[in-house]
Amino acid sequence: MIQKKKNIMWLLGVILVSYFVVGFPDGAFTVSWLGIAYDLQGMTTAHTGYILVGYSVTYTLAGIILSWLNRYMKLQTVYLKGLVIMALGFIGLALSTNFTLVLATITLYGFGTGLMASSMNSYMAKHFTARHNNWMHCFWGAGATLSPIIMGHLMAVMSWRAGYFVISGILAVVAFILIISMYKKVWIDEEHAQEEAVNTTEKKRYLSKRWHQVVEILTFFFLGGTDYTLVFFTGAVLISRGQETIETVAIFSAVYYLSMTLGRMFFGWIAKWLKEVPIVRIGVVVAVAGIAVLYLIGNVWGMALTGFGLGPMLPTLVSDTSNRFKPAILSKIVGYELAAFGAGIAVLFFVTSQIMHFISYEALFPLAFSFVTLVFLCNEVLARAMKSTKA
Repeated sequence: MIQKKKNIMWLLGVILVSYFVVGFPDGAFTVSWLGIAYDLQGMTTAHTGYILVGYSVTYTLAGIILSWLNRYMKLQTVYLKGLVIMALGFIGLALSTNFTLVLATITLYGFGTGLMASSMNSYMAKHFTARHNNWMHCFWGAGATLSPIIMGHLMAVMSWRAGYFVISGILAVVAFILIISMYKKVWIDEEHAQEEAVNTTEKKRYLSKRWHQVVEILTFFFLGGTDYTLVFFTGAVLISRGQETIETVAIFSAVYYLSMTLGRMFFGWIAKWLKEVPIVRIGVVVAVAGIAVLYLIGNVWGMALTGFGLGPMLPTLVSDTSNRFKPAILSKIVGYELAAFGAGIAVLFFVTSQIMHFISYEALFPLAFSFVTLVFLCNEVLARAMKSTKA
């Protein structure tokens, strides 16, 4: 028993450290893009739209095919392969000489990132709790925060290409750790876990209708579009109001990601006493309060509240999937959830940008409020459906 507990702690350590690098693509690109656009002539801000779509499409595809991949290999193997694909994408990007190659390599590492995110979220939903899943996403936040610093420093002393080579080296170290952990067999035995799941399934009631799955997936679609649009466009709205400048709005993004990480730490801690549904409800209330502050006075505290409230939503909702759906379809559902999250980023970002352009920049905050409300409503519908299965 002691040995088993040691293995679980060792496994958790491997998962947390390795999930740190899943935050690298988002953080590093925000800084490296400045160097890429400067070095590769003819590239403008307009090209980022194509890049975001390419990244989102392959990220979404990775989630869709996770269940199929899981038939032939374990989730931790999918995770390792995703890491290798991400590293190859970084190396390819470092060697790129034109926009076509930049787009192709970012699309490639988008697929790798999607494989890592969907497989590990599925694994955590199967074997761990909302507490652990929130902690894991804290490490994503740390990676998204540290990677721009790494990239910025290397761009100052060498170049963005050197930055991606160094980041690829970090990924190689993480891959080595993963391989060692698999060799040492610290990962939970899937066959034994499936036997336990069968016994649990016989005693527990789950959501079984198709529309239940659709609503679950839509929850992640709306969540995916919420935080990214807020982070990207809030600065533009505040500049248009004359409240902030280009130099000062950068702090809003930093505060958002820091608050999101703190939110995951806090709710991961209280998950020992609170179940998933109440955590989501509290998160929605805090996020809505933050959006209201941004809309009414444009204060940075609004960004802090929004990040803190939205922070635990993704990991907590993923964890609750294991309570709502049978273990046999869990990988498929979680894969679709992460795919919907990626699709929501692309689709709702585009919709928001068009409404802001043709109607008003001020439409951002009502739209964000609508997206968060839809996340809340979808989750409440499923919570009620779960109660009816137990009645």
